[in-house]
Amino acid sequence: MRVSRQLAVIAVLGAAGYGGWYAYQGGHLAKAPVIGGYFAKAGEPAGPAGRGRRGPSGPPTVDVGTVQTGRIVETRESVGTVRAYESITVTAKIAGVISEIGFEEGQKVKAGDMLVQLDAAERKAEIEQAVAEANRAVALRNEIAIKLERAQALNRTGAGTTAQVEDLTAQSKSLEGSIASAQAQRKAAEARLEDLTIRAPFAGRVGTRAVSLGAYISPGTRITSLDDLSRIRLDFAVPENLLGRLKPGQTVNATSAAYRDRVFKGTVSTIDTRIDQTTRTVRLTAEFDNPDEALKPGMFLAVALEVTVKDDAVVVPEEAIVSEGLRQIVYPVKDGKVERRVIKLGQRQNGKAEILEGLQAGETIVVLGVQRVRPGLEVIARPLGSAPQQPADQAPAANREQPSRSSLNLPTAISSASAAERN
Repeated sequence: MRVSRQLAVIAVLGAAGYGGWYAYQGGHLAKAPVIGGYFAKAGEPAGPAGRGRRGPSGPPTVDVGTVQTGRIVETRESVGTVRAYESITVTAKIAGVISEIGFEEGQKVKAGDMLVQLDAAERKAEIEQAVAEANRAVALRNEIAIKLERAQALNRTGAGTTAQVEDLTAQSKSLEGSIASAQAQRKAAEARLEDLTIRAPFAGRVGTRAVSLGAYISPGTRITSLDDLSRIRLDFAVPENLLGRLKPGQTVNATSAAYRDRVFKGTVSTIDTRIDQTTRTVRLTAEFDNPDEALKPGMFLAVALEVTVKDDAVVVPEEAIVSEGLRQIVYPVKDGKVERRVIKLGQRQNGKAEILEGLQAGETIVVLGVQRVRPGLEVIARPLGSAPQQPADQAPAANREQPSRSSLNLPTAISSASAAERN
């Protein structure tokens, strides 16, 4: 008895389901009160606005923009090493004992400032000796000159001899040579004395000191380093295929890991005359102002070389470009209809793409909504960035009239029917 009752219930439910499906396919449920709006036949308009389940019909709305011109900079990236504008290792030219040190480590010095003074007592003595020799020769020359004048006077009166005049003349010339030799010795001693004073050949900043006061140094001994850091040089390399577009004066932007938020700007000063046969690159040197001496010799910098600059390049937003294999596509809008156009791209920069071929400034293209358009499709063009317009027949959700749950009372009706069936 129980099994037969279960089979009867299953048969009733199956018949009810088939009837409901048949009524839905035939559109009979759409005419039923209360719930007719929920069972509109597929493909037929439902509700007073005549809208189907797929939303409002008509042309799609897309955001469009105008093709503009802007500044596009073609850059090439590289890495480089910093070196000082001028840099030397200060050494001694002659041997000697350090008697004075005229700088502090890390100090800025001017051109001609004394850095190290060697003991000069011996050189000063040599100068004094040369001066004394010159003075003695001058005194003898003056004495011989007086004797020569007397001999010449006596010779004119017949009291003197020609041989005496000639002998005094030779002595005078010999003393002239002695005077010149003494003066040359004095100058040489003064030059050697100057070599004992080591001076800065240019303005800059000295490094660490490698000698101490009283130390004996030989020629070539390192004393300190001197670097001119008011300007720096940056050496880097770029591929040889750029050689035809390189020229002095091009802008170079450099960044360092030590100063993450700072960009150093310089210009190309030198292009090497040779190509590296191993790397096939050409070496460039750029100069940078370094007033705060933030850049130090030996630092590693990331380099961006501005190869070409176009101030009137045709640019579009990158969102407007669609890639199809190796081709780049944009969708211009003309007279409310979409066109399909293949373009040739140049540089990309700051969300903009340079258009080399295929578009002209002033044209209108689809920027947002490119996935919803196709060639020849009519669209509603909305300026990019404007607020979306709400259709007149769509009121805000809070203001639209919705059937109240109490008026439908759908769960209650179904429960009542089930209870009646059970009874």
